Amino acid sequence: MSLPISPIVLFVYNRPGHLKKTLKALAKNKGAKDSCLFIYSDGPRSQEDAENVTAVRDVLKDVQGFQEVNVVTREENWGLARSILKGVEEVLERSDRVIVLEDDLSTHPSFLTYMNGALEAYASEESILSVSGYLPPRWKMPRPKKHQRDVWLNPRNLSFGWGTWKRAWQGVDWEQAQKDHFATRKELQTGFAHGGDDLPGMLLDQLEGKIDSWAVRFSYAHYRKGAYSLMPVESYVKPLGYDGSGVHCRPNPVHWFEHTRRAVVAPRFPQHPEVDQELTRALRKCYARHHRLAKCLGISR
Repeated sequence: MSLPISPIVLFVYNRPGHLKKTLKALAKNKGAKDSCLFIYSDGPRSQEDAENVTAVRDVLKDVQGFQEVNVVTREENWGLARSILKGVEEVLERSDRVIVLEDDLSTHPSFLTYMNGALEAYASEESILSVSGYLPPRWKMPRPKKHQRDVWLNPRNLSFGWGTWKRAWQGVDWEQAQKDHFATRKELQTGFAHGGDDLPGMLLDQLEGKIDSWAVRFSYAHYRKGAYSLMPVESYVKPLGYDGSGVHCRPNPVHWFEHTRRAVVAPRFPQHPEVDQELTRALRKCYARHHRLAKCLGISR
């Protein structure tokens, strides 16, 4: 019996070169030809961006390799957070699950196998709010030597290729942090930091209007609900935006060493996935190093 095929939502802006790589890799995925692809193209933020936005839309005129392609173009610039919140909501009006990508993510050919398998296996598991397809490589995040699982649970979601269900998305209050008075409640800030030292500062920046992030609010929903994101042990996604082209990714010269070579082709989904404390600590340490560096550079709290 074949798995249900989830619709894929791809959010694009002004990077035609990255988009071509993203589409090429995605089309090579097993299951791509049976998938419906919804593409949201945001409008230009400035006149300088208009030419590249036009180039992106030229690329979108000839997307092949999928069962169906639907393109939505915005005349105005919505920004990534608003685009994702609305786009995911629209697709979930016709489906009970969704896979989400941005235009700077190169996926392993088994990415859709992993995502569709996980979304089916844990569709009714209320304690899992999302499925993350990315994990930092081993040189950034060492794995336990005797690790035998293919998936594990973590208290934060990662936004480099992910999926969720209608039952999870509709249960998120995107203004929860404001209602909780997060900025003045140290116990909430300390608790949220269990998912990563960088999270409380990002949420405070969101509340103060310094950034516009759906992802940190989604992570906060995981925390407040005592829920988890399902993670792979090896990444199915290679980010391309660390070359300086990404709005939310600072330039990083070691981005060339990101890869998906260890991705599991036929992942196993246990009936009751577990929180892995070793992997959780390893991921926290990875983001803690990034956070300390960003603080030293004066670009983070």
